[in-house]
Amino acid sequence: MVPSAVVVSGGGAIAELPRLSVVAQPDFPDFYIVGAPKCGTTAMYQFLRSHPELYLPATKELIYFGSDLSYRSRLSREDFLEFFRDRRGERHAGTAHTAYLQSRLAAREIHRARPDASILIMLRNPVDVLPAWHSELLYESIEDLADLESALAAEAERRRGARIPKNAANSYVEALFYTDVASFSDQVRRYIEVFGRDRVRVIVYDDFCRDPASEYRTALQFLGVDPGFQPVFSVINPNRTARSRALQQVLFHSTGRVRKVAKRVVPGSLRRGIITLNTRHVARPEISASLRLRLNDVFRADVSRLSELLERDLSHWVDER
Repeated sequence: MVPSAVVVSGGGAIAELPRLSVVAQPDFPDFYIVGAPKCGTTAMYQFLRSHPELYLPATKELIYFGSDLSYRSRLSREDFLEFFRDRRGERHAGTAHTAYLQSRLAAREIHRARPDASILIMLRNPVDVLPAWHSELLYESIEDLADLESALAAEAERRRGARIPKNAANSYVEALFYTDVASFSDQVRRYIEVFGRDRVRVIVYDDFCRDPASEYRTALQFLGVDPGFQPVFSVINPNRTARSRALQQVLFHSTGRVRKVAKRVVPGSLRRGIITLNTRHVARPEISASLRLRLNDVFRADVSRLSELLERDLSHWVDER
């Protein structure tokens, strides 16, 4: 008989799931930062990458798991594992992708590869995630509606396959389902159900911004490495816009012959330099008071469920203001 585990939250049992006899595949990383987007995952990735006992590739967003998402350029097993070939005795190896939290299948797929994996989840007020995520998709020329309210209004049609920006196929269309991206309770619950509460660590963006050293130290303790190591904490991945959308289109979304010529003529270091020159770091405008109130209503029930799941009151996220 296969043993089961009951995962308990403040509101009672989450679920009773069979603990499958899965053998870990040692070539795969043993810890995963699974999102959410615009919640400090890039900063945490870089801070963890500086720790001498941890190996994380230079490239953060490696898409391999999450087979339900419509990624066209998903890595093969061989190509994914190639990013970890340079590991030299570090105690743990990790990777990250912000889409893994939204995916309905990624938790199970990661578990099949590494049932012993540790999972880091970073969360933020969903009403703040939406404008930040919309701005990021604009910067990457994936979103073509410059106004957040218009993008939200288009969500229903996009779910039916209409009004999809031409560049969305180069990423994953589900990135445009904004309210799905920021509805966290079921997403977090999936990972707790699959891995158990002791293997899932949730970091709240508010705490991370207020005291990054403390949250970093807690993450190191969770991963079982020296918590005394401290990197230089700095702002990473601030809000950004493209100086030239036309150039951004070429840099991020060129295809066919143009892409082949660019890869041959422009080395990666020069391309990264051009992207940097084409980037402006600017403060993101506040969303309107009326939109904030509307989004508070959209996410209030989900935030309540998340509060119960995490045994932490997050209702201030969606209080009227």
